[in-house]
Amino acid sequence: MNTIMEIQNISKQYRGKKILENATFSICANQIIALVGKNGSGKSTLLKIIAELVEADSGSIVKHRQTLKIGYVPEVTPSHILFTPEEYLYHMGRIRGMPKEQLQQKINDLLELFHLQDARNIRIDNFSKGMKHKVLIMQAMLEDTDLLILDEPLSGLDPKAQSDLEETLSFLKDKGVSIVLTCHETKLLQHLVDTVLVIQSNKVIQADSLHKNDTSKNKLIFEISSEKLLDNLLPFLEIQQQCLLNNGCHEVISVIKTEDTDQVLLDLLHKKASIKQLIPINQKEEQFRTHF
Repeated sequence: MNTIMEIQNISKQYRGKKILENATFSICANQIIALVGKNGSGKSTLLKIIAELVEADSGSIVKHRQTLKIGYVPEVTPSHILFTPEEYLYHMGRIRGMPKEQLQQKINDLLELFHLQDARNIRIDNFSKGMKHKVLIMQAMLEDTDLLILDEPLSGLDPKAQSDLEETLSFLKDKGVSIVLTCHETKLLQHLVDTVLVIQSNKVIQADSLHKNDTSKNKLIFEISSEKLLDNLLPFLEIQQQCLLNNGCHEVISVIKTEDTDQVLLDLLHKKASIKQLIPINQKEEQFRTHF
C-alpha cells in the first residue's frame, strides 16, 4: 500500500503521567483508521500529535509526501459561531491565504458535498450538532486535504446525521483522502474502517484488517456482565470455559477466527465487556495481552 505517513515510537507524558509509549504505525493512502480505547487512554492526544498540534516527548512523524495537507476536527463543536457557513469558511480560507476565486469555488463545492447549499446563509449557532460538525469538517477540507483527522465524529449525532457523515467519509476515502478517527460506534467500524488500532496500557496494538480473510485463530479471555449479552456473538465464539466470578461477571475463555476478531472485540467493547487477554494462537513467539 502507498504509505503517506509513519508514526514512529511516539511517547508522551502529562505531569509525570505516561500517556503514550512508543506508538508506532503507518497511515496509507485511501485508508480509514479507527483508534479505540477507554476514555483517557490517549486517543485524542495521539490525534493532536499526528495533526502537529501537540509535540511528542520522543519519537517522530515521517511524512512520505513533501506537501502533506492535514485537516483536524476536534470532538467539541463551538457553542456559538455567529457566522453563516459561507462567511465562516471564507474567513478561515482567507486566514490560510487562499486566493478569493479559488476559495469561493471550494466553498461552493463543499456546501454541495455536505448538502448544506440551502443553509449557506443561516447562522451556524442555529444549526444542530450534526450540521455544526459538518461545517467543522468542511473547514478542515478547504485546502486539498490528504489526511483528515476526526476526534469522535459521530458522538452525539442522531441516526440520520450519522448515516450522512458515514456516506461523506466513504466518498472522501474514494477521492483519495486518508482518515484517522476515534470512534465507539461499531456500525461505522464494521462497514467503513479498514484498520483498527487499540490503545491500552499506553501502547498501540494494531488489530487485523476488518476485511482480512484468514483462517488462523485467536484465544480470547474476557469478562461480561451477563450471559445474555453473548447471544449474537455465539456463532463467532468457540467457548472453551466459562465461570461466574465474585463480582457477578462471567469470565469467558474462547477461540475465534482471526477474520472475526475485530467484529467480536468491537461488539464486546460496545457491551462494556472487559477484555483480559487476546493471544494469537498461530504466533507462539508474539503473544500479546490487551487490558481494556
